[in-house]
Amino acid sequence: MVLHSSRNSSFLHKLTLLEIFRTLPKSALREFFSCVERIQMRGGEVLFEEGSPGNDLFILLAGKLQFEKQNPEGGSPILGTFRRQDLIGELSLLTGESRSATVRALRDSELIRVPANKALQILQKSPEALLEITKVIAQRLAHVNDLIGHAQPTPKSFTFLSSLPKEEIQQVLDSFGMYVLRFGSFCVIDERFYVERMSEIEHLEEIEKESAAIRLLAKIESQYDFILYLIQDQDVNPEWISRAIRQGDSFVFLKRGDSFQNFKKWDKFLKTTEKQNRPKYLAVLQTNISSICKGTIRHLQDQEYRRHFHIHLKKPDSIERLVRGLLGKSIGLALGGGGAKGFAHLGVWQALMEESIPVDMISGTSAGSIFAALIAMGKTLEEAKQDTKQIWVEKDLLNEYTLPVIALTSGKKYTETIQNFFGDIQIEDLWIPYTAISCNLTTSETVHHTRGPLWKAIRASTSIPGIIPPFIDGENILVDGGVLDNVPGIPLIKEGAGILIAVDVFGEYSSEEDKEIHDYLASPNPGILANPLSPLLSYMQKNLSLRPKFPPIGDIIIRSFLSSSRERQRETEKRSSLFLQIPTNQFGLLDWLSFSDLVELGYHSTKNRIARFAKSIPWL
Repeated sequence: MVLHSSRNSSFLHKLTLLEIFRTLPKSALREFFSCVERIQMRGGEVLFEEGSPGNDLFILLAGKLQFEKQNPEGGSPILGTFRRQDLIGELSLLTGESRSATVRALRDSELIRVPANKALQILQKSPEALLEITKVIAQRLAHVNDLIGHAQPTPKSFTFLSSLPKEEIQQVLDSFGMYVLRFGSFCVIDERFYVERMSEIEHLEEIEKESAAIRLLAKIESQYDFILYLIQDQDVNPEWISRAIRQGDSFVFLKRGDSFQNFKKWDKFLKTTEKQNRPKYLAVLQTNISSICKGTIRHLQDQEYRRHFHIHLKKPDSIERLVRGLLGKSIGLALGGGGAKGFAHLGVWQALMEESIPVDMISGTSAGSIFAALIAMGKTLEEAKQDTKQIWVEKDLLNEYTLPVIALTSGKKYTETIQNFFGDIQIEDLWIPYTAISCNLTTSETVHHTRGPLWKAIRASTSIPGIIPPFIDGENILVDGGVLDNVPGIPLIKEGAGILIAVDVFGEYSSEEDKEIHDYLASPNPGILANPLSPLLSYMQKNLSLRPKFPPIGDIIIRSFLSSSRERQRETEKRSSLFLQIPTNQFGLLDWLSFSDLVELGYHSTKNRIARFAKSIPWL
């Protein structure tokens, strides 16, 4: 932060044009201008901290500042921005209290500073000036409640750091720009543009040159909805690189999937932003459109990335996914657990595709983790249906009964099938970002599987307690994620989903549906089977009719542990943009043979709601 005297006559003349000064008498203006100082801040610098002494009044001339204050209700801090001509610090000036928020520059910015004692003297002499400041305070207080609970404002400027060849970066930008236009206008600023425009002001003294640069970029930002600063591998102007990095709300690192070149050459510039918590994203340009990318973990070791994206020049949906991710408009799909009822997810997926609703990130618990994986792998709906039939219906994976010491089944056939089907696919290599949820019995916490072998994540997430043996990962014992989070939508919100679609296939149970359980236990001694041979006879009936005649033990086990995550599910429902609960009550949790009926149920019970929801998204 650099302070300068404000005796320059042309600068003072510009101040008289500011709206806040237009109503003030000339005597008040002269006093203001006699004591003000110019401040030039670099993007990321802090003007003052929350709780610091309330000295001085500031007016923003060009650039953009952000305030951040503690939320009185707890949770995320309250965020907001200051723009040109905004007053900053006026409340502390009048009350003498400490600063109520931390204020930092989001862009290179220019302000004027009026010392507190001088400002108070002027306000005492000028009722007009006092009235203007009082209006500002009233407006701020009236809108502060609107900011509570709101997420960080949508980013407006992005700094792209590219190691791609020129022709490829141009193709990416063309596709990127075509889709950004759905959300607003945009402008690309590169080294050539910046150097040419700066050459026009080379004759100015340093302070005026810096002021002109700040105003130039601020003016461009005011003219467009989004700004893209492009830094390319061959750029050599350090002033340009430094300024482009300071101007970005977030950073996007672009590289080829078959090149493991890192971004170390820009580290010294990026370190100036480390304390600003500006998100970093990775976009990996893939060369093979028909297969899952490999080796992503090597790219992820360069930086601490918030999210990564796989893109392909002939795969428009992949670049559109990148755009939505950067703008905070990602559509997240959370698929819940429920045993065989999970087949209904395929029907929901069909309804989403018919309305052209994309999936930008996906999560799943238990059965949901399987279908989420098929979507993330890039399978078509027909391929997913075929795979499901062949593996989870025809192979009857849970028929390996054993002594129920740990579980009813040995899990050997199930584990080997899962491992063989998903092979060596790594989660981070999937086209669509994927999260599987399991429960760690060792720590009693949920585990979010976002890296590593896909088959292990699914095997852990589907380890139904009492039916399939737990999955051992090091010292940890992992079981079905439904124990703690059966419809995992909240993890997607935390990862950046702007729109959340959550699907519950478990359904609600009524006392009427539990009548058979009551009948079994209706004996003089509560809790004791009236006839212990009944389950065996019913099992024989099941094999003859292919439909169970009693609620099997698996149903009771699954319903018991899923009940514990109901409160979490209610929270997910509140935070969902669209919450779909499939009426699967007439189906059993181990009713594998009802595959087709469940797929149809998932489709027909949701298609109308999904169609109405699609119409509510203007950019879809």
